Amino acid sequence: MPPAFIVPDISANTSIRALKALHHPGGYEQISDDLVVRGTVIADDKSGNLYKTICIQDSTGGITLKLDAVNLYTTYPVGREIFIKCKDLWLSDYGGLIQLGMMDKSVPANPSATGIPAVLLDNFIIKGRLGNPIVPKQISISEFNDSLQSMLIQIKDSVQFIAADTAKLYADTTAAKNSVSRTVITCAGNKAIVYTSGYANFAGVQTPRGKGLLTAVYYVYKTTPELIIRDTSDVSLSAARCGARDIKLAELKNLYKGSDIFPGAYIINGVVISEPSNSSPGNIILQDGNSGINLFFGSAAATSKFVPGDSIRVNITGGMLTNYKGMLQLNLPAASLPATALANKKNIIPQDITIDQLFKNITQMENTLVRISKVIISTDAGTQFSGNRTLTDASGTTNLYTAASAVFASNSLPVICQNIVGYANRFNSGQFQIRAMEDLTPASGCIVHYPFHVGYDFSAVTTSSGTTDPTAVPVSKNINFGSFTANGVSTNPSAASRFSFTGWPTGAINGSEDFTGNLNTAKYFEVTITPSAGFQLDLISLSFILQRSATGVRQWAVRSSLDHFTTNLKVALETANNNLLIQPGSLFQITDRALTGPQTGCALVLGDEFKQIKTAISFRFYGLNAESAAGTFSLNNVTINGTVN
Repeated sequence: MPPAFIVPDISANTSIRALKALHHPGGYEQISDDLVVRGTVIADDKSGNLYKTICIQDSTGGITLKLDAVNLYTTYPVGREIFIKCKDLWLSDYGGLIQLGMMDKSVPANPSATGIPAVLLDNFIIKGRLGNPIVPKQISISEFNDSLQSMLIQIKDSVQFIAADTAKLYADTTAAKNSVSRTVITCAGNKAIVYTSGYANFAGVQTPRGKGLLTAVYYVYKTTPELIIRDTSDVSLSAARCGARDIKLAELKNLYKGSDIFPGAYIINGVVISEPSNSSPGNIILQDGNSGINLFFGSAAATSKFVPGDSIRVNITGGMLTNYKGMLQLNLPAASLPATALANKKNIIPQDITIDQLFKNITQMENTLVRISKVIISTDAGTQFSGNRTLTDASGTTNLYTAASAVFASNSLPVICQNIVGYANRFNSGQFQIRAMEDLTPASGCIVHYPFHVGYDFSAVTTSSGTTDPTAVPVSKNINFGSFTANGVSTNPSAASRFSFTGWPTGAINGSEDFTGNLNTAKYFEVTITPSAGFQLDLISLSFILQRSATGVRQWAVRSSLDHFTTNLKVALETANNNLLIQPGSLFQITDRALTGPQTGCALVLGDEFKQIKTAISFRFYGLNAESAAGTFSLNNVTINGTVN
């Protein structure tokens, strides 16, 4: 058995308040009288937030002791009574905080306070009983004053960390281990600083998001009160933040201005529109009126208990509005997840809309329930829902995403067009999701326009590749694209990686704008586009890059098979190009500046006659008025846009 504790034969003859009264701000006072103070340790170095320091207090006040030793908590733990024989110790202050310790006078002109050496601690400090109760002084922030120095206090008004300091680390955890000040505030708006060392073992803990009681040692630096918590058990902030009020989702979303923000103390209400198995763990999509948002409570949160139609009420205090891969999201602590849904189930009426309208208004309509009529789900990437599929209506396309965990993920995709209900968001550039197979109903009379955007880059052309472009032709759904061919001109290209040939009609002279040549209908480049059986084309635009050699063609025209190649198609410049002119008769003309580089901006103006094309259509590109028969005319980057239905 360890020996029984023997009460030390010593008693106090002064109080901490009286001892501190001997100090003059900014000075150093050595105690010459046999003064003894008694106090209870209210803070030690166990957590690392105090270093070589303990704080004691009696009924009159508190004081900080500087001790040149570590692991003080093993000898002077919180709750231990101690007696301090003060004779020969020194009083000083650091930034106004009164301390008791020793004096370093090695530099007489600049003395400094130091700790009582470890070997002398028993000469000055007599250990008393352990486990003495400590009751923090209840006080309001507005009542802070210097008499509280080094005392354990508890703010009697509930506090919370300000929004900017909520869910932030208490201190710096990098190699620098900088101390950090965080601000707490009462519901009445009174503020105080919580100061934490980077060496505290809780420096990497996040500040709580809620409201409640805060216990701390009262310190001061110059004129600023600082609260030093002993460990995180001093911080009990788990209640709903003060001032929480109801806010509409539309109003909440408007608070986001492009960077992460903690909105403040709010409560939101809404109806769940997401289905758990087709959502990532910890996520719920909530709709309120015509606004919706994705809530993320952490991947381990039990969000699967909420299903479409559940009404929930969420305290979002401490939550953060953020952009998650393009989608507006509200990140929330797991504790914010409601325990259960409210009693009233609600049925959200989906808004009827097209894909084009939906994504043109996605900022307002993101994560709200909508209905799109007469859509086709592409089976190009697979015949089951799981993964990414293409969803197409008459106005455009988007990505239909289904999680592998969805209960319908392995169901077969419908082969006929559907009316579809679901929600869309900007996640990964935009996607649409359904909740169950009941979100699909067969539709009739579908005319779905599949857009296409294809290009010819002639990358496989060489100076010996002949008159047919060997480059792989573009590929698009329900349409066939032919290869470019050269007719009536040289037998091989004059350059690689573009469609360039010689042998064009002459009629131009260098330095002159007078032309004597004419278009030769037997000399042209040609390409043919054919819709698949049962489909028709709507051609929207056709653009290309033109180029000539120093003696090459000065003019060119384009015709189509719609009128058997009898009329030049109307041409335009998509972008400004001072080297090109458009002449009467729908002719492109290059200015006479010995220009041999690629000329961009050339385009055709395709009218209604290029809509509803059900058979093959060909385009021919004619060069004319070359300055010599050896001059070239070349095409590159031919781009064709349209839809097929």
